[in-house]
Amino acid sequence: MGKRAREEVDEEEEVAGEVPEFEDPCLDNDDGEPSAHSVSVGGLSFDTKRKVLKKIFKAFGTVVTVRRYVPGAPRRADVSYSSADEMKAAIEGMNGKDIEGRTVKVQTTPVVEVAVEVSKKKGKGKGKGKGKGKGKGKGKSKGTGR
Repeated sequence: MGKRAREEVDEEEEVAGEVPEFEDPCLDNDDGEPSAHSVSVGGLSFDTKRKVLKKIFKAFGTVVTVRRYVPGAPRRADVSYSSADEMKAAIEGMNGKDIEGRTVKVQTTPVVEVAVEVSKKKGKGKGKGKGKGKGKGKGKSKGTGR
C-alpha cells in the first residue's frame, strides 16, 4: 500500500469516527393510537425528535400521540389531540412558526384513502382483437402453379 493510499484510509477512519450513531426514526413514535383530532406538521428538520414536538404542542392542549415517522414523508409528524378545539388552536398557533430553525406548516392530517378494488367484467380476454391472421384472399395461392 502506497503512502497516498494510507493517507486516504486514515482520512476515512477519521470521518467514520465523527459520524453519530444512526437512530431509526421508526422507533421515535408514541405507542398509543392517534385520535381523530390530528394535525400534520410539515417542513421539519430530519433531526427533530418526538419529545421536542410534544413539548411545543402540549401548550395548545392534551397531546394524545406524536408520530414523528410518517412513511413517505420524512419531514412530517402527526400530533393528535383529545379534542377538536385543541387541534384548531394548534393549527392557528403554530402554522408558519419556526421549530429548530425551520418554518413549519401545520394543517389537519389528511385522511388516508384505501383504494377499493373494482371487479373486472368478464370479456373475451386480452389480445383477441381483429388481427390479420391466416385468412383468405391476399397473395398467390400455393397449389396450382400454372
